[in-house]
Amino acid sequence: MFLIRFVVRRLLVILAIAAIPLVAGELIARKLVGDAVKSAVAARFGGQPAVSFGSTPLLWQLVNGRLDDVTVTEAGADVGGLPPVSVTANFENVTVQKLIGLHGLVAAVAVTASLDRNGVRELLRASPCAGELPDGIGAALTAGPRVRLHAGAITLLPPRGRAVLVRLVPSAVDGELDLRLVRVVAHGASVAPGSLGPAGGCLVPLHDLPFRLTLASAGAMPGALRLELRGSRAEFQE
Repeated sequence: MFLIRFVVRRLLVILAIAAIPLVAGELIARKLVGDAVKSAVAARFGGQPAVSFGSTPLLWQLVNGRLDDVTVTEAGADVGGLPPVSVTANFENVTVQKLIGLHGLVAAVAVTASLDRNGVRELLRASPCAGELPDGIGAALTAGPRVRLHAGAITLLPPRGRAVLVRLVPSAVDGELDLRLVRVVAHGASVAPGSLGPAGGCLVPLHDLPFRLTLASAGAMPGALRLELRGSRAEFQE
């Protein structure tokens, strides 16, 4: 029994020593490739993004010439000319053509971008939406309305009181953010639908999206306006 334990302990020590170069190589690879991905994403989204590679050993992925799953998060990204947004981006099947400089192709990119109420207020201030409101409504809201984000809709109220209420439903239309006016109440009375601007809302275009992204869907939820963007066959380069 003593001899068996001795042999087993020796084998474990040998295996541990043999694994040291692999562990060190894995850590070095994650550091170098992580920095390259971070640089490539920061050049397009700004900020200081965090990068993760999932549970599959990165060295094994590099041997196969492909990064299977890369996740990037950034709290203050610059996406399509929107106010700073919280972003989670997933890159699937990144084919690595050159490791130095990290040059390759991405099979699919999925980005979730979230705006809080302050971001939505800034978005509305910078968009053409205020000009689409009926006469007097925009003036009553002023440049700093209260913004409430709830399931399916955005509600705007004046800084104080409820003299005016505007309700918008966000969606994606041909790659643009559509903010459709569905309800306007002024001094307790509903405004006639025919008065809700020429199209009952406005379109907010997203400019210069990276990674061949397009807006796939948009929706309001409690506390956030969420945008889902999708892209495919995009070039990925540091």
